[in-house]
Amino acid sequence: MRSNEQILGDSLREAGLTAFGFLSAASLREACSGLDRASFDRCGIGESGGAAAAALAYGEGPAGLPPWAAGYPGPLARIGRFARANWYAELGHRLELAAASARAAVVAAQPPAPEGHGPGKATEWRRFVNSRLPEKRLALAAGLGAIGRNCLLLLPRPGSAIVLGILLVPPSFRLEPAGEPSLGSPGEPELCADCADCGLCVAACPTGALRGDGSLDRELCLQHWSSVPGPLPPAVEAAWGDRLYGCDACQEACPRFRPEALASCSRGQLGPGLPAAFLAGASDETLHRCLKGSALGMGWISLDALRRNARHLTASRLRPTIV
Repeated sequence: MRSNEQILGDSLREAGLTAFGFLSAASLREACSGLDRASFDRCGIGESGGAAAAALAYGEGPAGLPPWAAGYPGPLARIGRFARANWYAELGHRLELAAASARAAVVAAQPPAPEGHGPGKATEWRRFVNSRLPEKRLALAAGLGAIGRNCLLLLPRPGSAIVLGILLVPPSFRLEPAGEPSLGSPGEPELCADCADCGLCVAACPTGALRGDGSLDRELCLQHWSSVPGPLPPAVEAAWGDRLYGCDACQEACPRFRPEALASCSRGQLGPGLPAAFLAGASDETLHRCLKGSALGMGWISLDALRRNARHLTASRLRPTIV
């Protein structure tokens, strides 16, 4: 009889996911101990039989613009690679496929599965991508990679060119992986060995947000501010450049950063940038319609922040050059 880890592993690979690891129920609860109680209960952490942490490598994304953005004059506001297509939705879909496949394999097993190897209800297989769960910490606990000086999870092949997701399994489908890595201290991440004598990402950060120890000053991080409305701090505004959403500066400087050349995603394609002049003046209704289904169409991303970012670019192009 195959173990639960073998069944789920095969299902994840069938769904096109090759970078994954497992956590027992106890390790899952420990890794999520910093969650507020409401989120802990709402996500079903306490009842789960464990979790799979998975990473999906992303590529450069589509080279062209979506049809609605074509033909607008003026500069393009740049989008980080991870958001040029909806890799989050793609990963969520693959986790859904893996859950259905694993559950079907258990249901079809003969003789009936013993205790701890049951399929559970379909609703007990819960997937989370870009969620309130501590996905990076869970991925570390599952042994997927190590933290870089850029505060991102580094995997052996794509480096930090990944999006992360979590699949919680039913209590009747217990995961008991052998040799689970130690979680360590949440405040003191263990750095990737390749980062020991390298500080390229720290030097490349436009605002000095990276501390070099695997942590960052969020108030100086351009990625953080790209979705937060209101005036930008002076140091952030001075370094903003042509960004709309996301910042790849620290990743582009990293020798381990290798977007997957063959990766493709048809969901929510936006391309490398969007017309700043259009975004700066578009209504909420128009932006919701154009960005629906994309990584920029998520409810927690402020449309006012996107407009501000686009206006910053259009305004900077109108400023006189001082010589």
